[in-house]
Amino acid sequence: MKKNLFTAIIFVLAGGAYAADFNDLAVSVSSLKASAEAQDVSITPGLPPAFASLNQAPSRWYGSDSRQARMQFSAYMLYKVPAKYTGPVSQILSDPSQKEKISELIDLQLQHMYGAFTTHPGFVDNPGIPSGDYKVNITGAEKIANENYAKIFYTYDDIVVFSKKLFRGGGATRVNFVLPKDPVTIYKKGFASPGSRKNLCTDEHYNSEGDFWYFWNPYQEGCPIGGEDLVAVKTDLTPMQMTKNTYPEYAKLYGDNGAGDELKVTFLVGIDESFQSGDLGKVTFNNAFAQLKAAGFTATVNEPRRKRLSFHFGSKRAAVEMLLLDPDSAEFAREAVRGMKTADIFLYDGHSGLGGYLSPDRLESDSGETLALPQKKYQIFIFQGCSTYAYYNTPFFKLKRNPSDPKGTRNLDIFTTGIGAAFEVGAKVDVSLLTSLAMGQRPSWQTVIDRVGAAEGADTALSHINGDEDNPRTPN
Repeated sequence: MKKNLFTAIIFVLAGGAYAADFNDLAVSVSSLKASAEAQDVSITPGLPPAFASLNQAPSRWYGSDSRQARMQFSAYMLYKVPAKYTGPVSQILSDPSQKEKISELIDLQLQHMYGAFTTHPGFVDNPGIPSGDYKVNITGAEKIANENYAKIFYTYDDIVVFSKKLFRGGGATRVNFVLPKDPVTIYKKGFASPGSRKNLCTDEHYNSEGDFWYFWNPYQEGCPIGGEDLVAVKTDLTPMQMTKNTYPEYAKLYGDNGAGDELKVTFLVGIDESFQSGDLGKVTFNNAFAQLKAAGFTATVNEPRRKRLSFHFGSKRAAVEMLLLDPDSAEFAREAVRGMKTADIFLYDGHSGLGGYLSPDRLESDSGETLALPQKKYQIFIFQGCSTYAYYNTPFFKLKRNPSDPKGTRNLDIFTTGIGAAFEVGAKVDVSLLTSLAMGQRPSWQTVIDRVGAAEGADTALSHINGDEDNPRTPN
């Protein structure tokens, strides 16, 4: 999902090295936010040494206005015990089918962090996002007295991205947020009455149950969700080191790299809603084309939905193919797979589809092709949409993995966003990236990302580069 700029209620964090605690976040909002039920579990930041390791190997990366951090906590979820399950609740995790369902619901509960870290008090000005590769360890189940529910306990470990403003003083930052106790029923509790058609605890436009986890906000005025429906989480974010003086593999990018002397760029732009004039995606497409020409690229094809540009530097030539597409179409999937397999730089600007549009499984299914990335070809993938760090970072590094490159980062760098990317600055961001990377300038990744930050201005998406920790330290 790529955002159109919208307003939100602004809450200010308390000063000092830590974010405001839960009580501070409750100030000036409805009484449920200070209820005892909402704080019935105090999640402590310290976890035992036996805490499960992450699925991904933590890596260093760079963001001009964002920071990567380790986040660990313990929490619980309410699970309605099915009538067909007749064993003791304390042993429910021993039933494979029950454990699978419980795991799915924990994932659903955790999805609500997307909304918590962007719309809830304390995070509007200091947003963040979990990754798509967190580690959950289910630790136990406990029967709730006089109810057909079980408390399911688990631990969570992840590498998250947050605004650098949250890390005051440079050290660990304590954060507090809430999750729904029962992710199955939480959406229904957002209606003021059984016959109401509008959920009062989420975005006015994106009001469906399918979008709820991304936009939910029990702090909204009039939201009927009570503290008894929420689990309070308290934990520390431990910032990770960022890279310094890392460079794209220009010797490969500008060299043969499977495309001769041509640096090949596939640039796909997704429509917002339609191909009609004024569509935000179409505006981005046309603005990026105009700005690339103004920067020195020469147009060789100029059609309404297809454009080509070229730029010569020395004996090399950068060739940019631009396509305006419906990201939900089979045509888009085919062009995305083709670009990812053959391009030196693959750039997508548009809606993320809540992670669905560029999912490798979806691309393969709709294109009818296997998405096998070239193992020896160095590539840069740019995902300029909403929350692309969570959706498109780990899956594409996995496609580059091989015995000599177990992390998949040696021949792939990925640009992703931490939060919603605005259509209003999309063209400027795209052009900033392409003029930095495809015109022979050879800036460092840190310079490239700082330029992106300048292009975004106040409309920051917490953009950053991933996988550059093993890159050259000089502009080769």
